[in-house]
Amino acid sequence: MRAMKKDNESAVSPVVGVMLMLVVTIIIAALVSAYAGGLGTGTSKAPQVGIQAKFSNTTGLTISHTGGDTVNTLKTKIVVSPSDDFGSYGQLRWVVNSSVVSINRNGTIYKWFDPVLDTSSLARTFQPGETAFVNVTDLSQVQPGTYRANTYVDPQGRWTDAFSSYYGFMNQTAQGERFNLMLVDDSGKTFATTVVTINP
Repeated sequence: MRAMKKDNESAVSPVVGVMLMLVVTIIIAALVSAYAGGLGTGTSKAPQVGIQAKFSNTTGLTISHTGGDTVNTLKTKIVVSPSDDFGSYGQLRWVVNSSVVSINRNGTIYKWFDPVLDTSSLARTFQPGETAFVNVTDLSQVQPGTYRANTYVDPQGRWTDAFSSYYGFMNQTAQGERFNLMLVDDSGKTFATTVVTINP
């Protein structure tokens, strides 16, 4: 009877050892899988960009990239909204007509984005130290016609909200007031912003 008990104890030991090894293997596999899965679903870091802008009814709009990451212009919109200076209109938003925004690189003008142009005519990037601009003749397209009840037509026959007496940046009553200018990626996230004063 003693010999039988000895045989039973020696048979249990390898089974327990195999079970422990199996449990440890499963735990390691789960940890590796969780780690690898986390790497695959990580979100990309939003660009860090500094900008400054100037707006004048006689000289146009300039946006300076003051430092940080390079901006992909094909996937970035320029958005403006009235500041509190305009009263209750701060919730309004305009996507600037990107076909009138240009970047001058060594004497060659590239458009921020225009779907009808060949890609060789597009800037594709907005880099630190560069300045994007909107000519005074296209300034009305900073606020392209969006709110149809108060929409006007600019001298080139394009719809615009820029002359509205309530929130138009080109209306004479808006001089000295401010608006917000933002860079927004294609997911709708704002990654750069500045406050702009409206000058004559």
